[in-house]
Amino acid sequence: MDIARLLLAVLKVYSWLILARVIISWVARDSRNELVLWVIRVTEPVLAPLRVLVPLPGIDLSPLLAWLLINLLMQLIARG
Repeated sequence: MDIARLLLAVLKVYSWLILARVIISWVARDSRNELVLWVIRVTEPVLAPLRVLVPLPGIDLSPLLAWLLINLLMQLIARG
């Protein structure tokens, strides 16, 4: 497996984790489940800086922005 395919696989998994984070935010806001806490810990380092870039009160667009950036990066890697 070359480095590009590995990177694409990692980015794909991370995009699924972001989707999981969005769903978790809808259904399990105050969960103490270890898996939920792990998903939050893994995605927060990417989402927190993006949240600062798009400061809309009451709406968090950071997952959408992260997902778009990850998909753009995946397209660039796939082409290269």
